[in-house]
Amino acid sequence: MKLKVPPTLQVAIFAFLIWLISKLAPVKHLNFEYQKELSWSIFAFGVFIGIIAVYTFRKAQTTVDPRNPDKASKLVIVGIYKISRNPMYLGFFFILLAFVIKVGNLYALPVLIVYVWYITAFQIKPEEIALKDLFGEDYSHYLKTVRRWI
Repeated sequence: MKLKVPPTLQVAIFAFLIWLISKLAPVKHLNFEYQKELSWSIFAFGVFIGIIAVYTFRKAQTTVDPRNPDKASKLVIVGIYKISRNPMYLGFFFILLAFVIKVGNLYALPVLIVYVWYITAFQIKPEEIALKDLFGEDYSHYLKTVRRWI
């Protein structure tokens, strides 16, 4: 794997960028009714997805550390992993989306696009190569049947 930065740290860096943009960008901040509630709901949804994903890995007794996919002992393709190959990253996306809504700055929206691109290019694709080497045809079939994000 090329990248050794923990995904939680990556999310913290992207959240910092969102916050920084919200403070420095000269734009009228969006304020709408139920903005706070919407933000908290999306945040909770992201956390829920992440918890389910981690629980599914723990139940399968395999590693949740994406920096070392070669240490995976089982290919997890049940539960939420039937819907998304990367529900942990999807959960992080919703957490970042919730933060963008909370700060209410349209200039922060591109950070979400950069997050998806960055995680896909530097985390997911290298993981896919490692998992294909580890699980062979079973993983190749999984790649064909379940989408990367949703």
